[in-house]
Amino acid sequence: MLRPVALPSHLAGRPAPCDIFDAKGTLLQRAGSPLIVRSAHTLRRHRVFCEATKADSISAANPIAKMRAARTALSDVSERLESGRDVAAPELVALAGELHDAWQLDPDACIGYARLDYSERSSVCHAVLAALIAAELGAANDLPRETTAELIGAALTMNLGSMAEHDELFALPEPPKFRPSAEYRVHPLDSVRLLESLGSFPGGWLQAVVQHHENVDGTGYPQGLTGLKIALAARMLRIADALAAKFVVGRLRTPQHWNISKAKYLDHLIQHVFGAEAQRLDLPLVRQLMTRLGFFPPGTLVRLSNGETAVINRRLSEDNAPPREAISVLDARGRLLEAPRLRPLGTRECRIQNYVHDELHRLPPYEWQQIWGYA
Repeated sequence: MLRPVALPSHLAGRPAPCDIFDAKGTLLQRAGSPLIVRSAHTLRRHRVFCEATKADSISAANPIAKMRAARTALSDVSERLESGRDVAAPELVALAGELHDAWQLDPDACIGYARLDYSERSSVCHAVLAALIAAELGAANDLPRETTAELIGAALTMNLGSMAEHDELFALPEPPKFRPSAEYRVHPLDSVRLLESLGSFPGGWLQAVVQHHENVDGTGYPQGLTGLKIALAARMLRIADALAAKFVVGRLRTPQHWNISKAKYLDHLIQHVFGAEAQRLDLPLVRQLMTRLGFFPPGTLVRLSNGETAVINRRLSEDNAPPREAISVLDARGRLLEAPRLRPLGTRECRIQNYVHDELHRLPPYEWQQIWGYA
């Protein structure tokens, strides 16, 4: 199992501590061969991988642990606000930066783990997953680091003043069918007022929060803006928020996950996942995101032809390329495997039969981080 690593600059000119691969598993450099300055620079520009068991010899960074810490911190912030205790803007700005750092280290692990583990409050899990999806859109549009961090911060705080109410909504068996009440329709304004009371935030952050429920067809709120009158960051956040909600899974609610019969053509997939809501979103951005995530996004649960239940842990570099491998977690009888097993895909003996993400809430507790090679 391979895992991405960031090559520290002090390794330049020194023997490589282990074999180094690209995202496809192609060997780039053998252990012991010297990392010349140019080679180290090139490898830093592109994500490189090594065997997960040897990754700590290069870097002990654990993006899943960082992401989990960000969830805990956001939950703590929400609880302090609800009880009237102090929260300051720099704390939230730093939190957005920390989550951005985690995503940059290993986007697949962060998104995949966030889809599988809902051990934190539902509103917190949703906000963090939306932030990670928003980061994907930021990267797809080559947004500067600072702008992407602001977008992540907007996702983390878009519902900050109403987290308890969102927890109640997530607990419903089905998403509410009614039109948002007048009180609910102003919650983006309430969120901005709350943020402004905490201190200074970048203008793009606040603009994305206040517009994150606007629709390109003018049916959104609170201002009823249309098209390009909605800020780019807000259009991205609207999509990330919507897709994160589709991924929600719980004891009484199954996710609107990928359907195997729809995972052939991009427009069919978009229509299946978003339904009529797709027409209210910025469709070029939706296509961009769905192309980037692929038909089997990280964290997708699948049933294999050998009867095992497995997780798709990584995307390939090519857009919408089918996964070459999966990590099995349950055997054909539904029993936990003693250790996750890597299964090459695309052979007659082992291929994907269907998606089974709706079975997630029935699985026993599992240490999902090992799917990406983190202890």
